[in-house]
Formats: sequence, C-alpha cells, structure tokens
Amino acid sequence: MLIRFVVNNFLSFREETEFSMIAGNYKTHAEHVYSNNGKLNILKSAAIYGANGAGKSNLVKAIHFLQEVVFSGEIKEPIDNKKFKLDISNAEKPISFEIEFSIGKKIYSYGVSLIDFSISEEWLYESGVTKKDKLIFERTQTKEGKSSIKMASKYQKTPKDRLLIKLMEENLLKNNELFLGKNDTLKILEIKHVWDWIVDSLIIIYPGSKFDGLVPSISSKRFNNFTNELLKTLDTGVNGLGIDIIDFDMFFAKYDDSIKKDVLQKLNNEKTLLFRSDIGTVFVVKKDEKISVLKVISLHNSPLNKDIIFDISDESDGTQRLLDLIPAFDRIIQYDQTFIVDEIDRSLHPALLKSLVRKIMEDNTTKGQLVFTTHESNLLDMDIFRQDEIWFVEKDRKTCGTQLYSLSEYKPRYDLDIRKGYLNGRFGAIPFLANLEDLNWHTQNA
Repeated sequence: MLIRFVVNNFLSFREETEFSMIAGNYKTHAEHVYSNNGKLNILKSAAIYGANGAGKSNLVKAIHFLQEVVFSGEIKEPIDNKKFKLDISNAEKPISFEIEFSIGKKIYSYGVSLIDFSISEEWLYESGVTKKDKLIFERTQTKEGKSSIKMASKYQKTPKDRLLIKLMEENLLKNNELFLGKNDTLKILEIKHVWDWIVDSLIIIYPGSKFDGLVPSISSKRFNNFTNELLKTLDTGVNGLGIDIIDFDMFFAKYDDSIKKDVLQKLNNEKTLLFRSDIGTVFVVKKDEKISVLKVISLHNSPLNKDIIFDISDESDGTQRLLDLIPAFDRIIQYDQTFIVDEIDRSLHPALLKSLVRKIMEDNTTKGQLVFTTHESNLLDMDIFRQDEIWFVEKDRKTCGTQLYSLSEYKPRYDLDIRKGYLNGRFGAIPFLANLEDLNWHTQNA
C-alpha cells in the first residue's frame, strides 16, 4: 500500500516534492482509513487537481519512471533530458526518487538518486515509524566511480554472504544497474518482496492505455456479476458482458504468419496468452491441444427483449474507457493493490464518473487504493472524499516548478462548497486566465 512518494529534479519538479497518503486527524469517512497494525493510518484514495501543464501527469510519470527502472534493473539510456530544464543549476544535480509503502504489517522505504548514466545513491530501509528505521542496504558511489555497499549484519552472517557483497562492489554491479535489481542473485526475501511490490502491486493507467484485466477476469462468475450490476446501475445501455469463442486459425487468418508463429511459440510455455489485436485485447487459450481465441463482447437489449451482441470496439469511447476501468476498480476492492489513473475523467460523463467513484469509495470491503488525476470538479465533494484525500498541483510563477499541496493545508469547514471555492481560485491550481477582451478577437481577419 502506497504511503509516500518523493521526487526531485524530474520534469517539472524543480525541488524535492512529497506526495503523501498518510491520513490526517479527521473524523469524516473513517472507512477511508487503513490502519497498518496501529503504526500508521493510510488513506484509501487521493484525487489530484490542477491546471493543464501544472504537473499532474508528471507526478504519475515520475512514479512510472521509477517503476520501469526497477523492472529493468538498470538505467538504459541517458536521463539528462528528464531533469528540470528551467533552472540551469539543476543540470548538475541528480534526479532522485523515494517511495514508501507497506507490505502486510511491514513498511519499507526505497530510494535512488540518478546522475548522468549511473546510480549515485540507492537505499532500502524498513521504516520504524515510531522507532528507528532498520537498514536493509545502502549503496553509494566512491570517488573512483565504484559502488560501496553497506548491508544489514543479518545478511552478512557467512563468508559466502560477505564475498557476494564484495564481488558486487568490485564487478558484478555496474554503475547503471540497481542493487535492488540483483534480487535473484542476492536471494534476500525482503529485497524480493520490495521489487515485487513496486513492479506488480503498483498499477498505472494512462488516458490512452488499455488495462488488460477485463479479458482474463470475465470468466469469473463473481467478476461477471460485479461488472453486469455496475453497468446496469450506470445506465450505459450495456446489459452485460459475454465471451465469444473463435477458432485460432480463423482469427489469425488476417495476420502475418510470423505473428501467428510467435503466438504459437509462446503458447508452448504458457497455457494462456493475452494478445492485443485490432479489435482489442483477446485471450488465446490452449486446452487439450486445441487452441481458441476468447473475445469479450457486450450485450444490448433490443426492443424485442433479445440480447444483441456488439464488439467492444463498437461501443462509445466512454463505455470503452469504463470497461478499461472496471477491472481496476474490482481489484481495488478485492486486493491490496494501488492503482494510479491519469486523467480518470477522459471520455467519461461527469455524472457517470461521480457515480462510479462514489460506489467504490462507499464500499466498506475495499482493500486497495485509488489515486487519480482529474479536472472534474464534480468530484470535489466532501460527501465522497476527506480533506486529506484532495490534492492540488500548481506551477510556481517565479521558478516555474511544480508545487503539490493538500486541501487539508487550508483547513476548510466540512460544510464548505469545495467545488465552488476551487473554481473561484481559492485553493489555486487553476489556469491563470488573462483578460480575454485584450485578445481583440473581433478585430482579427478571418
């Protein structure tokens, strides 16, 4: 579960900026707060507002960039173009990230500093919260450009353990590689759990990305019931979803033989495979030597009360976006995962989006987290969110760097119309609009 994320000198973030999911001392929506074994209270959600170009999406990109580096285990290309460019002094400074999260009852803090094409610092601690943090590892760079690694004593009990760390320092760990990425070699369970959480439990959905959770989930009766009930509640015109089973050769007849061959080769190792086709993601399944393609379809009710089958690609952009989000929302309810959705309002009607978010926020069985960026002011509702779940992003007019702050810093009354206050500029984070009359549109030639 995400607790904090800190970014420095990345894209529009000129200086160290912190985003926090730690709950404040508010009594409203107590069901939105998870207690980590009494150590820390963590929020269920966060809604992030701001003008275009203020840096909302850059926060998402920062988290995603860290996730990709962890997944690959290395910096694959120079990162100077990712630094804050509007202050020349930042060109000599490192890019740094720190992410704090919980796995079960334990809390971990992982951080990394990147400069040029190398890792200048990297660290992992078990956070003590009310007591001293416990070191797992700390990696720095010497003047000679080599890595110096400090490990917790419990991981250096044997000569073999100490030799491995020595070899890492001397030649096994390259300057552009993460020590965290060596979890298969190190065989330290805590390091593996941290790598797994960052890669697998943190799911990022961009406006144009397709979340593939719909296809494998649709065969679940529980998920099907959840989806169909939700679609009917939101009045989308879709009565439910189903599966169309297509012969493998028939489906792939329009594709090059090389693509078909590649799919068959991958199926030798796996029984199922996701394939992104021109009609959306499909599921390729091998069972008893027979290979089939499973395609999700939508069902509409005709005037004669009969189900009419539609391809998902025939649905409106709004319905397709909704179908991308439904598996994510289901997993937020079912699992301890953190979903970050950039521009959640893209292609969705404000009333539909509000109903969808409200339904998730009011569900007392929710186990995960939802963090999203949006322009949709209808969600600025204290009946849906707590003060500390609402965040604003704004560009500093002097430095042009992104600033991030919570509504809780303003200490608004619970009965205050937050939406009206936001649109009137009370909390900042809205576009600076010059006097439109000064543009003299009426004098311009056609």
